[in-house]
Amino acid sequence: MIHAIAQAAAVLATALFIFSLHWMNDPKTARRGVVAGVTGMVIAVGATWIQPEIVHHGWIGLAIVAGFIVGVPLSLVPLTAVPQRTALSHAFGGLAAGLVGSAEYVLGLTENPAQLTTFRTSAIVAEVILGFLTFTGSLMAAGKLQEVKWIPQRPVTSSASPNIPCSSRRSAPAPSWRR
Repeated sequence: MIHAIAQAAAVLATALFIFSLHWMNDPKTARRGVVAGVTGMVIAVGATWIQPEIVHHGWIGLAIVAGFIVGVPLSLVPLTAVPQRTALSHAFGGLAAGLVGSAEYVLGLTENPAQLTTFRTSAIVAEVILGFLTFTGSLMAAGKLQEVKWIPQRPVTSSASPNIPCSSRRSAPAPSWRR
């Protein structure tokens, strides 16, 4: 019974997230989109929380508290700093993906090593690499947007080939049809 409720809640939360993205495209319906997104998240967390497999409820409570500690200050930034806030939000999302992938690998090694097939391990490795790469890249972007002193404002180049910038806008020559 609880699994059926959780599945129905997951479908409802997914629909609310989709509507939220759609409604946030228009300033007239943006508030409705925000409310739908928040409601979808509350439903998703509640559906996860009622699952009988969840034994340590403290971890979910800790995640909610950590989300408030990080999210409330980020919600108070002025509109001129929204790009920096967005970069920080992406950084935390990347950090979460990297940490979840790392935890998934450690749990796989300790609890059921037979389930760590080559495909699953390569997917976890990709998740960890992309998550932590997103984390560091987004922190660099936020620092450059904020004009932090110790982050250079010029294009970052590799020490192996100092004449080739690492930024994608100059790393590849223009296609022949654009010349």
